Amino acid sequence: MSDIPSKSIRFSNSKSSPWWHPSFAFMAGVTALAATLLGGWIYVASTSQTVNAKGVAEPSQTLDAVQRVLSAGKPTIIEFGANNCVSCREMKPILHALLQDTRIAVADVDILKERSYISKYQIRLMPTQVFYNARGEEIGRHMGKISAQDILAQLGLAPSNATTGAALPKALL
Repeated sequence: MSDIPSKSIRFSNSKSSPWWHPSFAFMAGVTALAATLLGGWIYVASTSQTVNAKGVAEPSQTLDAVQRVLSAGKPTIIEFGANNCVSCREMKPILHALLQDTRIAVADVDILKERSYISKYQIRLMPTQVFYNARGEEIGRHMGKISAQDILAQLGLAPSNATTGAALPKALL
């Protein structure tokens, strides 16, 4: 009927195969499997937990920054804030002056770098100061700026020369 000779179509090495070709589908599957396994491995490594004898998952034995400061056995103030927060930056000189007082422990946590602290310590506003007694029990919280004298009063301590001396201007007290 037709005078046109029929040719069979062949893929050659000089032409690229279409994306639906079986070799491309195989490579896509292998790549997806590798990405899934790598993602699972990274997730497991980042959420390392141990299981105790009762079958309850416990966090790994490494202490976070707050727990390390609390282990000093002193009344402690922890400020949760961020470097881009104006009120947090205004609290830096006050916290620095309180560092001079050897009766207390002071820590400043950047919650934008360590986002897990936000939920772990229920931080709702920056800056938030959390006060702990010498046993590591929370005894109070304050949100916003606070003076050094108010911090010491919250911890149940009288102002010392280190916090009221030349290291801290009277305006910040």
